[in-house]
Amino acid sequence: MIKYCTPLSVETVTELKNIYNSQPKQELDWRKGADFLPALELLTDYVSNELGHNDWKCTQGTFFEAHKPYRIHTDTSVNEHNYQTFVFPLDWDLDNNACVQENSLYIFKQRWHLESTNFRYGSKPSTDGPRHNTDTREYSKVENLEPNNFIDKDAASDCDHLNVKHFTGLSVEAKLKWVPWKPLTFPRTALHCSNNWHRLGIKSKLGLSLFTSL
Repeated sequence: MIKYCTPLSVETVTELKNIYNSQPKQELDWRKGADFLPALELLTDYVSNELGHNDWKCTQGTFFEAHKPYRIHTDTSVNEHNYQTFVFPLDWDLDNNACVQENSLYIFKQRWHLESTNFRYGSKPSTDGPRHNTDTREYSKVENLEPNNFIDKDAASDCDHLNVKHFTGLSVEAKLKWVPWKPLTFPRTALHCSNNWHRLGIKSKLGLSLFTSL
């Protein structure tokens, strides 16, 4: 399932931001993070309504205050029956002339059923410090890979923070707008990445991700 969800109320967004601001942060050079669990209780009924049932659970997730656009990655776990990722955009820090209407998240048709990872086809081992995800540099275990396909030039240009080789065998399933207060959901196994929102005049983004399972 890939869809936009019901917009959040002002009160819910304010409460989520207060939860984030009140917590200790895990800091990396490209983002800050915080525990998702205090927010989960607030959003449990919301997620159930969007899924149409309450037969789900969530043991993984994170608040994120991102300072760099996201690479191609998945939110998977080998220890769970991966279900849906929910992304709750909360806020952003903008330049004066930011082009926010072009801020997007790309969902690819390809799927991954192993541990969460960054997809960096053909790249050399990273020297940019620790990250939560590993790196996958060859795509033989990617489901639905299209070896002779390549994403269109517009999408590659929109994601020019990434090496163009990283899109080898990938195809776009959906391009979703990332807008504060407007959550979205997609399969947890789906490869996805942000566009290069620095180029749009967005300096940082604050949000919450919940990784559900069955």
